[in-house]
Amino acid sequence: MTIRVVVADDFPLVREGVARALNADPAIEVVAQAENGQEALELAERMRPDVMILDLRMPDLGGLAVLDKLRTTRPEIRVIVMTASEQASVLLDAIAAGAAGYLSKRSTGEELRQAVITAHGGGSVITPSLASHLLKEFSSSARGEQSTVRPLQGRELDVLRLVVQGKTDNEIGQELFISPRTVQNHLTRIREKTGLRRRSELTRWAVEHAIG
Repeated sequence: MTIRVVVADDFPLVREGVARALNADPAIEVVAQAENGQEALELAERMRPDVMILDLRMPDLGGLAVLDKLRTTRPEIRVIVMTASEQASVLLDAIAAGAAGYLSKRSTGEELRQAVITAHGGGSVITPSLASHLLKEFSSSARGEQSTVRPLQGRELDVLRLVVQGKTDNEIGQELFISPRTVQNHLTRIREKTGLRRRSELTRWAVEHAIG
């Protein structure tokens, strides 16, 4: 049975290169390509792929936002995040959001094809160089050191995305159908997790982590 794949990346050359690498295996078929997060969600609904290759940094909706929505709407789709970032915080955010794999854009075509096959079979894949970052993070935690990585989830992501858009607490509450006090509670947890206080700092952090 052919593994159906959607590739989502805002750079055409990257999308086409990934598609060519995957289509080189007769067991894999790239059925569609998306150039932004919103299109990735639409294609997920329309094409019902088995696997999605997802860039974190895309216009419209970032990769983490796409992951968060797919976890609710299409949890059966196995998502492999493919990015140039090797920050442990970004890696853990993606895993917490439901990613089945995390590959560096320096991966080879064979590594990409094997990752798709493994993810489709229910396994998880992390590029070895990225796995070393995870080991360091967990080693620090085991030694009792303060971890700098505390992934945001659910409503926290929704609130932060609206903060990035410059909305006030009241405007965020109206859009999410929650009270301003609840918005403030979410912001308190976001600040605790990120260690940041000002909205400008949170906005910059969100952009760096492809949340927006």
